[in-house]
Formats: sequence, structure tokens, C-alpha cells
Amino acid sequence: MKNTSIVTTGLIAAVALTMSACSTVRDTTDWIPGVDSNEEIKTAEQKEMREAIERERELYADKNAFAPISRTASEADARISVQISQKYAEAEAINPEDIGIEVNAGVVTLTGNVSSNDNAVSVIAIAKNTQGVSRVISKLVVINARPQE
Repeated sequence: MKNTSIVTTGLIAAVALTMSACSTVRDTTDWIPGVDSNEEIKTAEQKEMREAIERERELYADKNAFAPISRTASEADARISVQISQKYAEAEAINPEDIGIEVNAGVVTLTGNVSSNDNAVSVIAIAKNTQGVSRVISKLVVINARPQE
């Protein structure tokens, strides 16, 4: 009997020591393999929520970076393009059909062919002197109609 009580006492002491070593007690599912505790599930859900919010912020930041120009800005650009086209039509030395005009936020890009350097200068000057134009980018090509001698 004495041996049994020593073994029982030792067993109780070992269980007590093990229980005291565990500083936190979780729910009863912790010991089941493959089953997460409620605390772990809540932590995972919170982490997923934070990640979703961060992805959404990044998505909207990208959309704002590439947001289209506002309606008033695009209307102003269209007005600038029409004014420049009208001025080219009034100029005698310029063939408006040969010149492409693209306006984006007040920046005018000119493309096409002109017959001389003087025509290129006047095409650029007309665009620069139009109200609302902040900058002119010339991609004009000068094509000499006269063969070189």
C-alpha cells in the first residue's frame, strides 16, 4: 500500500507541476490535431481583415495615380484643340490636314509633316500662343518639296 500511495503522490505531483508550467489555459480544442482554438481563429480573421484593408488601400492608391483627367480639364483640352485647329485653318502656309493635335492637361503635342522650317516654327508659335496651353511638344517632320541641287 505504501508503494501505491508514493506512486499516486508522485503522479499527482507530476500533474500539478505540469499544470503550473502551463501559464495559459486555452479552450478544449487545443489538444485535437488539425483543430484551431477560438483565439487562433480570431487572430487569423483579424490578420485577414488587416490584409484586405491594406490591399484595398493599395488598389485605390493605384486608381488615384492613374485617375482620368477631370471633366472640366478634358473640356478645356478639347477647347484648346479646336482653337488651334481654327487658327491653322486661317493660316495660309499651313495645311491643317497634315498636322495632328493632341492636348492633355494643357500640354499640346504636334505631329505630322510641314513643308519648311518656317512653317514648323509658325505651327509651334500658333500652338504656344493659344490660351490655356502650358507647353508644346513638337514631333513635326520637315519635308522639303524641292529636290536638292
